Amino acid sequence: MKRILYVLEDYPVSSETYVETEIDYFLRQGIEIAAWCRRQDPERLPGTVMVLRGPLKEAVKAFKPDAIHVHWLPLVPAVLLEGFGLPVTVRSHSFEFSQAAIKGYAFHPAITAVFVFPHLVETTFKGADSGKVISLTSAYDERMFYPEPKEPGTVIRATAGLPTKEIDSFLDVAKACPELRFTLISSKPKEDSSYLNNLLSRNASMGCPANILIDVTRKAAASLVRKSEICFRSNNPTGHPFGMPVSIAEAMACGTIPVVRNHAPARGYVGDGGLYFETVPEAISRIREIASDRDLRGRLRTASIEKARSYAASVVLPAIFQVWERACGW
Repeated sequence: MKRILYVLEDYPVSSETYVETEIDYFLRQGIEIAAWCRRQDPERLPGTVMVLRGPLKEAVKAFKPDAIHVHWLPLVPAVLLEGFGLPVTVRSHSFEFSQAAIKGYAFHPAITAVFVFPHLVETTFKGADSGKVISLTSAYDERMFYPEPKEPGTVIRATAGLPTKEIDSFLDVAKACPELRFTLISSKPKEDSSYLNNLLSRNASMGCPANILIDVTRKAAASLVRKSEICFRSNNPTGHPFGMPVSIAEAMACGTIPVVRNHAPARGYVGDGGLYFETVPEAISRIREIASDRDLRGRLRTASIEKARSYAASVVLPAIFQVWERACGW
């Protein structure tokens, strides 16, 4: 049996659909998967796979994986410290992105491969790297995200309830567009939910312009995304680097048109499948433009579905599988 141990900060987390998408895909390839979490919370709802608790070395001893797959750079030292002698692959994101860490792990003898979003590879390595850094986009589950008839005038966002996500702008836009229906799907942070609580209070004080749903199931969230016309996704331009938020790819795959902040990485990600803004008033204009123009919706919807094809799990994730095949001798 082929076995991979996922090393994660927390699991399962409703907003981290990219983890479940990977796990589901690799399970279908005949790989047995277990997860170990640094933040071990027995109150979490059950995930797709078994969660091993206790020290990492005990989890490795019990599960006997062929390789270890780490999500998020800060967790890598915990694996390297133990010196398991197993292939180690790393999936980097954006909120924890560090050029220094990527460069260090790229040349670390215990690291087999580091998967990094393409535009972040370009900014990190101007010349040759070790060959271990592999450009890889985000990946969505095409079995859950696909086009469906839309409910007119609906705007959605799926996110983690964190201050770095600039969610307040969603409420501002919703308040300015009472003719439209806004739905925010958010996971609840375990360590500090004060920002999310403040957001709920602010929404109430504004007359509830947005319907806010907390920790809904993956299936229910996907259904809402499929039925929505527009995905409004802002980010803090002064915060961590823009990555490839999987919620945008999931929306595009459904023909749910993204309206995102205007910068080069977002344009490369969304292409002609969405509209762009720099200020909240511009976001309001873009959303109203889409909602009121049937022809524009049709053109953007077609372009977004086509753009999303390259982010499907069946297209993206074989690159990880191939690395494991070579490293593990499968």
